[in-house]
Amino acid sequence: MNQPASAKSAAGVRAETGIPGFDEIESEELSRVFGRVAWARVAVLPALVGLVMWLLATDETPWRRWVLGTLIVLASVFFLVEAGRHRASALRRGTIGINLTFAVLAQASVTFATGGLGSPFLFAMFPIAMIVAITTRPPGVFILMACQIAVLWAMALAEVDALVPNLNLVAFGGGSRAGWSDTHIWANATFASGVLLVVTGLGRMIRGAFDAMIRRALRARQESVLAHAELSALAGEIAHELKNPLASVKGLAGLLAQDVATGKSGERLSVLRREVERMQGILEEFLNFSRPLVPVAAENVDLDALCREVAALHEGMAHERGVSIKVHGADTTALCDPRKIEQVLLNLVQNALEASPTGATVEIEASHDRESVQVRVLDRGPGVAGELAARVFDPGVTSKAQGSGLGLTIARALARQHGGDLDLAAREGGGCVAVLRLPAAASQ
Repeated sequence: MNQPASAKSAAGVRAETGIPGFDEIESEELSRVFGRVAWARVAVLPALVGLVMWLLATDETPWRRWVLGTLIVLASVFFLVEAGRHRASALRRGTIGINLTFAVLAQASVTFATGGLGSPFLFAMFPIAMIVAITTRPPGVFILMACQIAVLWAMALAEVDALVPNLNLVAFGGGSRAGWSDTHIWANATFASGVLLVVTGLGRMIRGAFDAMIRRALRARQESVLAHAELSALAGEIAHELKNPLASVKGLAGLLAQDVATGKSGERLSVLRREVERMQGILEEFLNFSRPLVPVAAENVDLDALCREVAALHEGMAHERGVSIKVHGADTTALCDPRKIEQVLLNLVQNALEASPTGATVEIEASHDRESVQVRVLDRGPGVAGELAARVFDPGVTSKAQGSGLGLTIARALARQHGGDLDLAAREGGGCVAVLRLPAAASQ
């Protein structure tokens, strides 16, 4: 089962350029991270609003009061909206972009209105830039970074040219600047711009490492799935190849049994044939499990008649075990593939017979409502053990000493292929109930 080199190369290119599921996982994880940051921001927002209100109380500059008052109203609305979210992790990519744009603009406005480069709110620019770099893709991250740098140099120009006479807060000394020389102001703007560039670069590196981890995890999962598919196909081929020699062994044992009818040799040949038949059954179940499900050929099927046919097929087995079979049902018609549903019922009835004690009765009941039909197979066996109940439909899980653990797995897969389902439950008074649900017939 080796892949051609060209196929492997093409698969490798696909894995590098576009891994299925990458965008969804990346968006979900970034939304979760940003959600936590948003909640942290909501937690400190009241303190920031209180600080801004104190600054307003100590400064009577009209334009400053108008700007900060507007920001307080917007921040309050933002607080109510964010606090009203049921889950912070539910933020979508578009919501993240809107939040970050608002954060950049609000921080720039507050910084300018509280002293420009001399404002204590200036330093909030750097963690915001880091969050933008991590959670935003280009070109959005570079546009927001350019806006922040432009704001820095605009504030520096306003201070150097004294464009706003009362830019600095009264609480911090008042005036058009914070008592700095022109060189100091330009140096501050240059240094702050450099820090923004470094912070943005670090954020992009973190984002790159984050994306690389997701890609590696998805690539490993993809390779695991491909390896599993190859192994399943190989195992299926091996099982298929084993069927022919087993059929030959069974046939030869049958020919030998005609010549040796009695004695130890006859008994041994009989055991040999039974074991070969058991191996053939296991191989057939494995092949049914490993190969893709054949498309459903759905038609209106009389389930009552199908249940009676399945019961008739098991009369010999029931007689050998001292168990009786009863079928109860009305006029029940389902939209299904009769061959596949017969396979499901054969498995359920056989399991019920094997679990039933001598003298018990296995019951098959068919019923329907407007939307679905049900077939219930009831027995008086030991039921499903507690530790197996949650895993009984998993491949390889069985309570039988010689079972393959694939029968119920295949049966449920066939039921779900029809749009129905298969479940096991404890029966009142002891035993087990297997419930097969199928879509009702179109004419019903």
